Amino acid sequence: MSVFFRTTGTMGGPEFFVRPSSRSLRDLRIPVIVAVIERPDGLVLIDTGWSRRTCAFPDDDPGVAQRLLLGLSVKPEDALASQLIALGYAPGDVRHVVATHLHADHVGGVVDFERATVHVHDRELVASARGLRGGYSSAMRSLPRVAPYTLDPTPALGFPFSKDLFGDGSVLLLDGRGHTAGSVVVAVKLQEGWTLHAGDAAQYVGEYRADDAAPSSLYAHAMSWNLAEQRRTYGLLRGAEASLDARVVVSHDPDLLDTLPTTKDTAWPCAWDKRKGNKARR
Repeated sequence: MSVFFRTTGTMGGPEFFVRPSSRSLRDLRIPVIVAVIERPDGLVLIDTGWSRRTCAFPDDDPGVAQRLLLGLSVKPEDALASQLIALGYAPGDVRHVVATHLHADHVGGVVDFERATVHVHDRELVASARGLRGGYSSAMRSLPRVAPYTLDPTPALGFPFSKDLFGDGSVLLLDGRGHTAGSVVVAVKLQEGWTLHAGDAAQYVGEYRADDAAPSSLYAHAMSWNLAEQRRTYGLLRGAEASLDARVVVSHDPDLLDTLPTTKDTAWPCAWDKRKGNKARR
C-alpha cells in the first residue's frame, strides 16, 4: 500500500482573507489536495476534488457566480478521474472514498467513481442539511453509495474519538470537527509513522501550528462551524506532529503540494501486511 497526493485545479482569493498576518491583496492560488491510497483490493481516495463536469464546464457547474467567487481555475484534465487514467489506473479501481467533509470542492468528484463506497461521518450528513448556510451545495446532500459511520469513544493518535475504517489499523478516522460539525482527519499508517489528511481543519500549515493566542483568519471567522472546536483540532494536529512525527496534510496550503509525493513512483510506502489475519500495528 502506498499514498500520494494530487490537486484538482486551483481556487483563489485575496491573501489577507486567508492569512491574518498578511494585508496583501494579491490573488493567492490554492490547491485542492486529495490523497490516493493503493491497497491490494483497489484504491482509496481521501476526498475527490472537483468532478469531470466541473473541470470541463465550470460556468455550468458550479456556475459563473460560484466560479468567480471561488476564483476557480480548472481544465478538463484536472479532474481526478482523468488524472488517474493518465497514471495507469481506471476510475473503476476506486473502491472507497473517505470524505473529510461534504463541501463540493472536496467531494464533487464522487460522481466519477461509480464503484466506490463513500464514507461520511453521520454528523456531517446531518450538518449538510444546512445547505448554503453551512457552505454545502444541494447536490452534496444526495451523494450516491454513502456509508455513514459514527466515531467511537476510542482514543487514537491523541484524538479522543476514532474509527478503524478497515479493521486492520491502516486507516483511522479521527474527530476533526470545527470547520464543519462532522469534519474528520484521516490517518494513514505509513511504514514509518503516520500521515494525517486534515482536509479543511486548517487552511494552511502555519494556521494550526500557530500559538493559541494567534488571531484567526477572516476565512476561519466566516466559514468555521465552530471556531473554538477548530482551535481544539489545531492542538490535536500539533500534538500528532510533536509526539508521533506525523506528516500532516491540509487541503489548501499553496506551499505544501510541492513537498508531497504526487506519483506512484514517489509515493510514501504504507504499512500493509498481505498475510491474512496479520493486522497492521498502530
